[in-house]
Amino acid sequence: MTRLPDDAAEPPATARWAVGIAGFCALLNMYAPQAILPTLAASFHASPVGVGLTITATTLATALCAPFAGAIADRVGRKRAIVVGLSALAVPTALSGFSASLNELILTRFLQGLLMPAAFAASIGYIGEEWDRARVGRVTSFYISATVGGGFAGRFAGGLAADFADWHWTFFLLAAMNLAGAALVWRLLPEPRRFVRGGGLGQAIGAIIGHLRNRRLLSAYCVGFNVLFGLVTLFTYVNFHLAAPPYRLNAAELGLVFCVYLVGIGVTPVAGRWIDRIGQRRTLLLSTLTAAIGGALTLLAPLAAIIAGLAVFCCGTFVSQSVATSYVGIAAGSSRSSAAGLYLTFFYAGGAIGAWLPGYAWEHAGWAACVGLAMAVQGVVAAIALLLWRD
Repeated sequence: MTRLPDDAAEPPATARWAVGIAGFCALLNMYAPQAILPTLAASFHASPVGVGLTITATTLATALCAPFAGAIADRVGRKRAIVVGLSALAVPTALSGFSASLNELILTRFLQGLLMPAAFAASIGYIGEEWDRARVGRVTSFYISATVGGGFAGRFAGGLAADFADWHWTFFLLAAMNLAGAALVWRLLPEPRRFVRGGGLGQAIGAIIGHLRNRRLLSAYCVGFNVLFGLVTLFTYVNFHLAAPPYRLNAAELGLVFCVYLVGIGVTPVAGRWIDRIGQRRTLLLSTLTAAIGGALTLLAPLAAIIAGLAVFCCGTFVSQSVATSYVGIAAGSSRSSAAGLYLTFFYAGGAIGAWLPGYAWEHAGWAACVGLAMAVQGVVAAIALLLWRD
């Protein structure tokens, strides 16, 4: 395929909306069970660590599959990878609703994670190639806002379905939404104009090795790992914290807590302008400081303070995610989908560990220990920005 010159006209407005829909639908499934974890624990007579594996399984599968999903997108094309990936994702999502045991649910959630990276990696590659560098930060922030919306919608729908019907209907609803999203992307997303088809598996492996030798990319990967570790830690174990006395929130009310994600939708586009004006490094330092302040607020007793702290924490981490994602698209240079896929490996490895490891901290020292872990991670992110990043 012939590559268009870099000064070619930008994609139409429908392209921006289409990649946003792709991000929305991919993240729709990732953390949907968080709002119903106490319900699942009661249904399967399992511990918080046990039901937390429904999150770990998906994020771990995503981390394992992401580099290969990026290589496939480099080979078959961005649009095809998104549409086929979202369509296929509906199958294990629906099967999750038929799970009769916790092990079955963990298995189908693992299968979901294997299919999610296609839309992620292809969308990031599409943005990095089709928009001029001066616009990449803003378009990436719009994409991240859409993923934030998907993350909220999955959790919110999960909580409502569990409270008004039962938890099985959560997954049936999400499967239908995945199919609708695939149809919209197929209709709205233009064929890429600057896409250069990648080679076979050997070339893809070579590209991945090259990315791992790129210090700029490695620093972005470490930031992604730390960002999702902190986010998943807080938003997994806050459900147990708020379901217990004195709060005693039910599944629907826990789903409403995730409305704090909507704050991130408003803040993330602004982050795109910060990135383009003051650079990734300074923006990342500001965002990690914001997240740390939010984490500290959640240690206060009033429910309003906890929710406010979660909202502030979301603002900081979503901006950090925008920074790291846009940094990958610029630092990679070539084979952007495979670079984005490798970023997702580190990113979701952080999420997998964030859903599992803090469970032991929860069992031994409760909510304060989980918040302490998340705060420590923000310090690591800030150190990476200070020592390794250059605008």
